Amino acid sequence: MKPKPNRRTRRNFLKTTGAAVAIPYAISSASLGAGTSRPASERITTALIGSGARGNQIIVGGDKVVAVCDVDSVNRAKTKAAIDKKSRSTSCKSYNDFRDVLARDDIDAVVVATPDHWHATIAAAAIRAGKAVYVEKPLSAYIDEGRRLADVVKRYGAILQVGSQQRSPEYGQFARACELVRNGRIGELKTVEVDIYARPGKADPWKPQPVPAGFDYDMWLGPAPWSPYHKDRCHYNFRFVSDCSGGDVTNWGAHHLDIAQWGVGADGSGPVEVVGSGKRNASGLHDTFYDIKVDFTYANGVTVKLRSGGKEMKTGGLRFVGSEGWIRVTRERMVTSPTSLATSRIAPDEIHLATKSEATTHMGIWLDCIREGNRRGLNAPVEIGHRSATVCHLANIVMELNRKLEWDPEAEQFVDDDQANRMANRPARSPWRI
Repeated sequence: MKPKPNRRTRRNFLKTTGAAVAIPYAISSASLGAGTSRPASERITTALIGSGARGNQIIVGGDKVVAVCDVDSVNRAKTKAAIDKKSRSTSCKSYNDFRDVLARDDIDAVVVATPDHWHATIAAAAIRAGKAVYVEKPLSAYIDEGRRLADVVKRYGAILQVGSQQRSPEYGQFARACELVRNGRIGELKTVEVDIYARPGKADPWKPQPVPAGFDYDMWLGPAPWSPYHKDRCHYNFRFVSDCSGGDVTNWGAHHLDIAQWGVGADGSGPVEVVGSGKRNASGLHDTFYDIKVDFTYANGVTVKLRSGGKEMKTGGLRFVGSEGWIRVTRERMVTSPTSLATSRIAPDEIHLATKSEATTHMGIWLDCIREGNRRGLNAPVEIGHRSATVCHLANIVMELNRKLEWDPEAEQFVDDDQANRMANRPARSPWRI
């Protein structure tokens, strides 16, 4: 049955967001991925906002892709061509401004795969426009922004899935590991060792460069502070610029710290103390942290130890260490000590974390929840994404200040520390506020 989200009219939406461009209105017959197995009446019309490498990876799981939006005309054209080829149609429309996408009444849902500094702003605007949202991790660029987005989702009763796909069936070993931990199979949980691959980016001197033709750089910056254009600031390299991202702490850390929170049982909470250090380049555009050593202490006494390395880390992973054994889990496999833990049965009356959805992918779960109008079926909803991103932001703040911090996860504030609390927020360039 076709979902019926609360919609605002196109005219009112354009008026309130300042979009002034008339946009074509057309219903596409494009279908990709999971949508090809469903009748047209059950497919969700989706749009991709942000058509870089990650956007192209995840949109293949979309249902009925009718629009692609990107401020880079080259990326936009390539992605539209790929969608058209897959769907054997040319009816997917392309846009430079995401507000023009959100103004279309025929679009049910959007996939937000922009650079990190745009995630929360676009997601909030999409929710207010009556769309369901799939937003890549990290959910936010800083702590307060994530809380505001979570509040918007709650106020509108919206469906928002965060791209923390390690909670889904394609990486079922993570749910299995957390079930074993939460049900006491390794005894009392003592520590969680989290390993991530963290890169320094480039430390080369730089000078402003001309903005390439077809690249709307001012729109690319959006809520981030204005800075001169350089190719090493944009596209994938945004990840190493602190104005736009939290480095590999919010890249790989957002995945594995999310699983650590799951295993600790802190999906709606967080640590109470943070201490740590890291390195960053002394020069150049790229100023996010690497060589990371951060410890998070939780109220139950568990310590999560975040450490980083080079390419030998591959996709990284976690080791849950308890009083009676340990479990090491990565994207490739799960190893336990004792080995008998791997086949331990979880009884019906114990904690079960694996999704009950029939969908086999993270995006598939999201699409089914839209079809069913079932927010409770999401396995990475906004509150979980916000709390996991918060842990990443805490790591970056403690490395910046290089001193122990006390955190109140209920109030979502640092305890008696005005300087740290100021770092939980960031002014956004007008008009890009949630």
